[in-house]
Amino acid sequence: MRTQLRGAAIARAVCLVQLGILLIAALLTGLIWGRAQAIAALYGGLVALIPTAYFAYRVFARRKTQDPGQMLGAFYLGEFGKLGLTAVLFWLGVALFAKQFLALMVTYAACLLAYWLVLAWLGFDWTDETKEF
Repeated sequence: MRTQLRGAAIARAVCLVQLGILLIAALLTGLIWGRAQAIAALYGGLVALIPTAYFAYRVFARRKTQDPGQMLGAFYLGEFGKLGLTAVLFWLGVALFAKQFLALMVTYAACLLAYWLVLAWLGFDWTDETKEF
């Protein structure tokens, strides 16, 4: 079964999956290793979620035109902002959670899987099934 989502709906799905992953990871980390590790895990998930949400906002929510040049510009600005936010949030994470950095990184990496999970859920296929070769 293939679900048809495009643009902002895919970005929203990725953000929601990342939110779910970070909450589950923080809960499990807290139950197993304690509160300090859980807070670090929660922060690690936010390091993934906040830049993703920022990118989605820059590209989809603020779109006022269908001009390809402006859309490409919004995409690049969103991506540069996402990279900058990620760098700043990681820098802050190192300063705040040096002793719990593993929990932060594991949750961050798990949240990055959200992109692949959403694509798998959508049945993403690089081939165009309508073409005959």
